[in-house]
Amino acid sequence: MAHFPFSDRPDLLVLTCTHVLDGESEITTVCHHFSDNTWEFVCGCQHAGSEAVAITVGELCDLDPSLHLLCDLPVGACAVRKTRAHAWEFGRIGGEDFYPAAESRLG
Repeated sequence: MAHFPFSDRPDLLVLTCTHVLDGESEITTVCHHFSDNTWEFVCGCQHAGSEAVAITVGELCDLDPSLHLLCDLPVGACAVRKTRAHAWEFGRIGGEDFYPAAESRLG
């Protein structure tokens, strides 16, 4: 990985789902949770707990370089898209705290 734009280290553990790792689905939903500063990169399907997988953010970015566009996603925010070919749409995670100063970063 030549360039890593996230402020977190590439070995930061994040959550994804087996659908993404198995190549069955693309990452279509990304959440950066406020309460514990965790990241979630999933396919947007409903998931059972057994389908959750911890992986490093660096490994996920190697699998999908378009995730670099989310490197400054504020805590309490989410990004969604229909497919990898579509643009990310940004919003707040319902029911979570959010830094008002970060509102302008959601485009």
